[in-house]
Amino acid sequence: MPAAGFRFVIAALAVTCLGASLAPGVAAAGDDRPGIAGEWRIGAIATEAGALVDLDGATSARTEVVIDRHGLWAASAGCNRLRGTLEQAGRTISVSDRVMATKMACQGPAGDLERRFMKYFPAAVEVDGVAGRVLLRDASGAAVVLLVGR
Repeated sequence: MPAAGFRFVIAALAVTCLGASLAPGVAAAGDDRPGIAGEWRIGAIATEAGALVDLDGATSARTEVVIDRHGLWAASAGCNRLRGTLEQAGRTISVSDRVMATKMACQGPAGDLERRFMKYFPAAVEVDGVAGRVLLRDASGAAVVLLVGR
């Protein structure tokens, strides 16, 4: 094997063995599921009426959802820090409704966004996506949260 080919094989093995993180929304080669692990911001979220509505740029920029490859997630919708777990099998996900959270009183738009995130993120049971974007759907198939890569 030429030296360049050998270096490529070693580099590929290192990435595989060390579990290097992938870009948000990218699954491992040969995987049929959208990758949910990564660093995200909330791009859109369902309203109480059920419509998926885009967040304005400034509001979206203040949000953060980090999902690691072990199924732990941490988030902020602009107020409290939230932590929980999730499991993914193919396109199916299960987000625990048991969440650790700081206890700040969140009022106004930040409080509303956080309440909607805590309602719809745990309700997500299916994931669709492409590199840099993941759409979460509830049991009825309705789109409830759009995550966009940071």
